[in-house]
Amino acid sequence: MVCKVLEVKSLSKKFSDKYAVKNLSFEVNEGEIYCLVGPNGAGKTTTLRTIVGLLSPTTGYVKIMGHDVHREREKAMRYVTFVPDNPVLYSELTVKEVIYLFASLRNIDRDIVEDRMYELLDLFDLREYINVRVKDLSRGTLQKLAIVLSFLPDPKLIIMDEPFMALDVKTQRTLREEIKKRARRGTAFVISSHVLPWVEEIAHKVCVIYRGEKVVEGTIPEVKEKLGAATLEDALLNVLTGA
Repeated sequence: MVCKVLEVKSLSKKFSDKYAVKNLSFEVNEGEIYCLVGPNGAGKTTTLRTIVGLLSPTTGYVKIMGHDVHREREKAMRYVTFVPDNPVLYSELTVKEVIYLFASLRNIDRDIVEDRMYELLDLFDLREYINVRVKDLSRGTLQKLAIVLSFLPDPKLIIMDEPFMALDVKTQRTLREEIKKRARRGTAFVISSHVLPWVEEIAHKVCVIYRGEKVVEGTIPEVKEKLGAATLEDALLNVLTGA
């Protein structure tokens, strides 16, 4: 039986008199990699922030593992982690201190934290930074730390907003392979990204968003066919040019 991890239903978010997201619906099942693509200002980040409860919907709802994110926030948040497009962590803490703080907030057993921490630090080449303060990390290293934190609790759902943008080529590949590996083990992902070749490689489903609304949704081949394009990049360009 397929387990529905995320349900977004008729979601709209309005700022003043303008809709950032309008009547958006989609579902993500266990082990599925679902990618949001669209131009800047399309509503992708607003959608992701509403999914994790940082923004309240104007209309519609979001459910994670059957729990309404805004009415049952504590229950829903047990199952999800979030990598924002611009991670902000406690600047005076070291990498190790940040990891242990995050683990304590998620009630992860200390023995489990120890094993997972070093495994993830090694995977993303962060062990040498373990005693470095967050304020002294480069943008790319901070991004890697945010990714490590998202993997640490081994959640049912991981939300990522532009996770590849600040990473070097080697780390991009590492992240891509780790996402695919975790999806095979049952983790669901919702990822917003402008790096379309990576999206084409990892996504099970894609949702093209333009001006806050869903244009098309489906597998990569289905989206290409519906938009009359040979690549996902061409498909998105067709949307932008009205082709």
